[in-house]
Amino acid sequence: MLVCIMTLAISHDMSAESVAGPLQRYLEDTLHEPVSVVALERAPSLPSFLSRMYSLHEGHIAERRCIFLATADNTTTPSAVAKHVALVRPLVDAIVVFVAPWLSAHNRSRLIRQRVPFVAPGKHLYIPDLAMDLRERFRSTEPRRATGLSPAAQAVLFHRLLRLDEAATTPSLIATQLRYSTMSIGRAFDDLVSAGLAQTERRGKERHIQFEAEGRQLFDASHDRLRSPVRAEKFIRDAGISPPFKLAGEGALAHLTELSPPPLKAFAVPASDWKVAVRTCGLVETERDRASYIVETWSYAPDALSAAPTVDPLSLYAQFHGHRDERVSMAADRLLDGVPW
Repeated sequence: MLVCIMTLAISHDMSAESVAGPLQRYLEDTLHEPVSVVALERAPSLPSFLSRMYSLHEGHIAERRCIFLATADNTTTPSAVAKHVALVRPLVDAIVVFVAPWLSAHNRSRLIRQRVPFVAPGKHLYIPDLAMDLRERFRSTEPRRATGLSPAAQAVLFHRLLRLDEAATTPSLIATQLRYSTMSIGRAFDDLVSAGLAQTERRGKERHIQFEAEGRQLFDASHDRLRSPVRAEKFIRDAGISPPFKLAGEGALAHLTELSPPPLKAFAVPASDWKVAVRTCGLVETERDRASYIVETWSYAPDALSAAPTVDPLSLYAQFHGHRDERVSMAADRLLDGVPW
């Protein structure tokens, strides 16, 4: 199990006991998942001067145990922090993160140059070891007016409209099903709230989403914000094997409607999996006129929204509605008739 140690600097008028609440709330709001921070009962053996400087707290982030070292002295220089982190790290074989109530831009830059992870609750989060860099996080006083939904937000919306699991209303549950990180689904919740399509509320340590409408009414409300999930088309030369992906593109549209099938079949793969697919399936790109089939790279995982041989009908609709070919556009409209609203 991975352990991470966080050093927390607090002001002189702030007791060690008051550290846990603000830090826990910030981590939960930022990471969109439950985090627990409590006083540590059994401390590891530290050098005496570190024991005098710091009191200890314990917490868990994404099921990873964390130890928080808290001090009333907020004047420690970045070079001293780096030394303290270096002293603690070999004692615990862990990630060490410095946490302070505030950090100047100069000190942040110095910590980043030395790759010292840090957190300033409400303002900054920099943990490169965990692929987290959320510096300068400020909430706008007005809702963000996006012209379209983010890929993750659209995937969450379609997950709901397709009734894949109506009991999944938290970032952690939906993230598992859609193959996103919990943090990404938390941001997708924010996008859906900003679009006026949903509301969220915290029940205990979990954030839950509740949509403003259901079924066809929800779909109609989101219609103008839908985006094609396709990022790029790859023209593939016959490698002697059938691609193990879901049928997509006009071929899937033809399979689900009365549209005539296209000359080339298309298959869908998450854009993040493209390089792995090339290696494992021996895919070789070529020119369109020499291709045996097409592979579409998608902005979200097509197999997360469909158990059928084809991609889901709502993503197909988002790809083809309003298509310049009237036959294709009309076939996309007919897809909606088969959705179990």
